[in-house]
Amino acid sequence: MTYLTILTKHDIFTFLGLVRAEMVDADGKTKTVTAVIKHDPREGEPVIRQFNTSREAVRNYEEAIDTSISRGWSVVYRGQPLIG
Repeated sequence: MTYLTILTKHDIFTFLGLVRAEMVDADGKTKTVTAVIKHDPREGEPVIRQFNTSREAVRNYEEAIDTSISRGWSVVYRGQPLIG
């Protein structure tokens, strides 16, 4: 499961991602990780925040989009990443 939202404001693009993936630790154990990823070029490195449940991650992702819109950002794309 991966969802992507691309936003723009004053010629700046940023993105929010909602990702659920299987991670393998150093001991070879598999763990499901659900995270929200934010990349704002003004901040440098992307920020990744992991959540205990998918429900928490989805709620945070939706709130981040709503907050961005209320701060004047416009949604350019929202959905699953396109390939090709």
